[in-house]
Amino acid sequence: MMTNKPLCDLALIVGKQDKQLLSLDIYTHHYLLPFTPRLRTIDFILSSLIHGNISPILVLTPEDADLIHNYILSGWPDLSIYVFDKHKTEQEFLPFLQELKVDHSLQTIGIFYGHFPSWFSPLQCTLHHNYTLFTYETPFGTFPVGIVLPFRAFEEGLKATSQENLYTFLENIIDSVSKEKHIHTTKLLGYFQPCFSLQDYYRIHIDLLDDYHYLDHLCSLVPLRPTTKLNLVSRTTKTSHVINSIMGENVRIEGHVENSVIFSNVIIDKKAFIKNSIILPGNHIGSEARIVNTIIDEFSLENVEPNIGHKAQIGSESASSPNKRFPQLSSGFTLIGKDSFIHPRTIIGGNCYVDSFLPPTFTHKIHQLKDGEYLCEGE
Repeated sequence: MMTNKPLCDLALIVGKQDKQLLSLDIYTHHYLLPFTPRLRTIDFILSSLIHGNISPILVLTPEDADLIHNYILSGWPDLSIYVFDKHKTEQEFLPFLQELKVDHSLQTIGIFYGHFPSWFSPLQCTLHHNYTLFTYETPFGTFPVGIVLPFRAFEEGLKATSQENLYTFLENIIDSVSKEKHIHTTKLLGYFQPCFSLQDYYRIHIDLLDDYHYLDHLCSLVPLRPTTKLNLVSRTTKTSHVINSIMGENVRIEGHVENSVIFSNVIIDKKAFIKNSIILPGNHIGSEARIVNTIIDEFSLENVEPNIGHKAQIGSESASSPNKRFPQLSSGFTLIGKDSFIHPRTIIGGNCYVDSFLPPTFTHKIHQLKDGEYLCEGE
């Protein structure tokens, strides 16, 4: 039973409009970026706020509000969580905010970033000032991740902003407040991972292999997203060999997996070899395929048959050149886009990129991509 006073009377989750993750950004804008085998990015901040008994919670997104709302609803169907997109800031978000003001006694509002994994316990935070900035310290620097301020001051900021700049104002308010002098700052304890690039995304997941026990302990303190679905057991067979790896639900492994993160509903056939890779949900890796230093994005179609073909080779232990068009791919790993079909015996090197949603008839023509090359329809 939670008896501590909530950090704020109302919480708003906002995010940056970064487009640096190529296929991983499609239909997500970071909020729904797959992060661990069972979770997406928004689950971290939502779980933190819900654990702190903060309600209602509003989510403001550049677009794809329906996708985000449906995802949230599947995990927390009984809670007051509302999603608005950028184009409805004036028509729907502001009127709804006024309705909340009438129905609730809103003295304070908390605004938090939702496009980074941010996981903490609000019950351990005590506010002593009208304005409080929340930050995380990481080996890469100190990052502002949220603020709590008087609701009246927030309203005044809205009134002083032109209608066409409202979303930009909300998107940047945390960064703007963080630059003010003499603001009270509280350092959060928990788990936070800034993810600005594909390299960050790859590093975070590989680091999960070492951080797993700490995250498990944190989850006992601040439980992450509940689920309305039954857990589906994952299976390994006599032919499988799994070393230092994490797998999600409903995974079947018959091959070799080493130092990798395997998301839910993935199938890995006999004699397939996967190392230092991230295989997102739904992919079916064919027999004798070899995948190293690679991210394979989500596969949403029927996966009874492999979408990564028999004896396909993807990635390189030592890429010889960066990607010729996408500078995000310069650290040695390859990215295969959403719903990709890689045909049997295809060879794809390091720092390569295969675009999302390419028809099989198009990818069938490609037998090899050398280090640093890319495959996009129409080019």
